[in-house]
Amino acid sequence: MAVYIDKELCKSCKLCKNNCPKDVFEITHKVNKKGYNYMEAVRPEACIKCRKCEITCPDFAIAIV
Repeated sequence: MAVYIDKELCKSCKLCKNNCPKDVFEITHKVNKKGYNYMEAVRPEACIKCRKCEITCPDFAIAIV
C-alpha cells in the first residue's frame, strides 16, 4: 500500500490533512510549478486506506494503491 501525491496537481487546500483520521499529511516548504507549497505523505505507514483524502481532493492529486 502506498500514498501517492502528484505535487504538480496539489494546490495545498489541506483537505487531505483535515480529513485524514491518522494525520498522514503535512504541508512542505517545497513549491510546485504553480507556486503552491504542496502536501506530502509524511507518515504513510499510519494510513488505514480509508481513502478520505483521495475522495476529498478537488484536484485528484492523491492516489491510494
